[in-house]
Amino acid sequence: MAESRTAGNRADAALDEMRKRYTIASEACRELYDMASEDEKFVTVPGAQWDSKLKARRNDRPMYEFPKLAGHVRQVINEMRQSRPQGKVRGTEEGDKALAELMQGICRNIEAVSNAEQAYDIAFEKAVKGGFGVWRICTDYASDDDFEQDIFIEAARNPRAVKFDPAARKIDKRDGLFAFVEELIPCSQFEREHPDADLSDFDADGSADAVKWREAGMIRRAEYWYKEPKKRRLLSLSDGRVLHADQIAKEAGIKDAGVDAYLAQAGVTVQREREVDGHIVRMRLTNGHQWLTEPYDFPSKFIPLVPVYGNIEDIDGEDYWQGMVRPNKDQQRLHNVHRTAVVEAVAKAPKAPFIVKMKWIAKYLRFWNNANSEDYPYLPIDDEAPDGAMPARTQQAEVPVALMQLAALDNEDIKASTGQFNASLGATSNETSGVAISQRKQQGATATYNYIDNLGYAIRHTYEILVDMIPRVLDTPRVVRILGADGGEKWKRLYQQVEDPQTGQIITLNDIRKGKYDVAITVGPSYATQRMEAVDAFTQMLGQMGASLPPPIAALMAYTAVKNMDLPGSDELDAAFRKILVAQGVIPPAEGEQPPEPPQPDPKAQADAGKTAAQAQLYSAQAEGQQLENMTVAQQLQLQQMMPQLLAQLQSMQPPTPPPDPMAGMQMPPQQMEQPQPPQGGFFVPEPTGGMPA
Repeated sequence: MAESRTAGNRADAALDEMRKRYTIASEACRELYDMASEDEKFVTVPGAQWDSKLKARRNDRPMYEFPKLAGHVRQVINEMRQSRPQGKVRGTEEGDKALAELMQGICRNIEAVSNAEQAYDIAFEKAVKGGFGVWRICTDYASDDDFEQDIFIEAARNPRAVKFDPAARKIDKRDGLFAFVEELIPCSQFEREHPDADLSDFDADGSADAVKWREAGMIRRAEYWYKEPKKRRLLSLSDGRVLHADQIAKEAGIKDAGVDAYLAQAGVTVQREREVDGHIVRMRLTNGHQWLTEPYDFPSKFIPLVPVYGNIEDIDGEDYWQGMVRPNKDQQRLHNVHRTAVVEAVAKAPKAPFIVKMKWIAKYLRFWNNANSEDYPYLPIDDEAPDGAMPARTQQAEVPVALMQLAALDNEDIKASTGQFNASLGATSNETSGVAISQRKQQGATATYNYIDNLGYAIRHTYEILVDMIPRVLDTPRVVRILGADGGEKWKRLYQQVEDPQTGQIITLNDIRKGKYDVAITVGPSYATQRMEAVDAFTQMLGQMGASLPPPIAALMAYTAVKNMDLPGSDELDAAFRKILVAQGVIPPAEGEQPPEPPQPDPKAQADAGKTAAQAQLYSAQAEGQQLENMTVAQQLQLQQMMPQLLAQLQSMQPPTPPPDPMAGMQMPPQQMEQPQPPQGGFFVPEPTGGMPA
């Protein structure tokens, strides 16, 4: 019982805090929101350009509008649509480059699926007209039969239904502690969608706060976004991840106290840790009197509401913002007044009043009263009217030149205030050369660039929210679509586990939780515009330099022009052109394409090559023979030169005297003197002895 009473007291305290915050936020933005609403009506709703006091004075007199300012507003809006700011995800470390490209592709896919361009356009148009626009980021199931949530970007068509924390000082309100998104719905719809809500207690509450939440037959329902402070353990893990302990506990379905044991069981150790002051972003629905839902934890550290401003300044500690309309309303009003006066004067010129005596027309008042509105062939007078004194018109009123001049000055004042002159609006101006016209257009774009720049800041904050949300929402293995800048599609599986063939360990591919990213913004022509410019540029270069270019380069330029064309049948032409260039080896084959076959030998080229090789061998042999001949001649010359010296040396040498023979004069025995000579075969053959020794 005590616990229930304590919980009820906490709920009442939270409800009281929510009401106070709603009152503070509503009072802080009420005046600016009212002025923004009037600014939007001024250039959108016919009849809203005349001041209410001036309307009352003119009664039934005509009040024409000449919406010059609306053209300037459309010019700025449509320039943005041709040069949209684009978000870009970058890796903060070298190893995060591939993951950053993967994250970039996921962000593009979220924008494409959500039709985010429409949300950006609506918010930007509101910012240009009234000074403030907004869009939101949310999560939802992709389909009714799906269990996985996706991220979406939604437009907020009524930005004044969003109220931010007035204490937030950053332009994107990221440092705000709370925000509201409200809507008025009929009581019948409220009872149908919230059958458990008790409206009787609501009606009995007559406090001022309760009155703010009710209108005739309508109930105000609000999303209450708030940040709840929380101490969090930041862990640096051995696998490279940096996560909060409560985030690990939520993913594993365990309590915070069991995180260390869970990591140890998974073989992951905590390298470093520290306690940080964090917060949890939550949302509850309320009708101002009671809570309609339980708190919902949003998967991001940011409140998912992105504001876009036209011109915003901090004046005495408070934000003051406006769009393009508010500073130019007086010029437009004066232009309407002066042009209307000119029209009235011109309309009255051929209808100058008559000077008559009433007795002349007393019988025919109906004719004379309708003389300016009916096309009567004649106007009768009394027969007793004296001759020569017929009714006559007064002198016709001249069109006042001063009014025409004032109207022209009002038009120039609007141009000077917006910074857009005739060249920027597509009208003929004093500039005659193309360069001068382009420079004047550039001046007009520069004068209004702050609007596109502020939109870029908002898109950058959107990408920061997406980068923070994607690892929290896409936290399970799944196949996601990746979009390139050209709209090309690829499919990647997140958190895919494979075995490293070198180490044998299981590694996780496409783990977007491990990367660290930052966001940049680029502003330039859209991809479709760049494609058209590429077609024109390559076509002109081919026309000017086609004859002097090498055939492969000319073919590649022609293929690039065809590839960027958006014409019926261009896809088939692109495929055929690419197949030819790949077969010729001009461009490398893509994944799945057949590489070019090696070229077949030309018989004539082969014969010429054989002839050339034979001639080369002949020339080589002749060269070798000549070299040998040269060597022989050289040796002969050298011998001839050395011969006299050799003969002289031989002549100067005496042969040696042989020693005396000691056996000379002595007679040898016959047996020793006669030795048998070997046969011609070279072997001695013994004589036969009859088997007995000799």
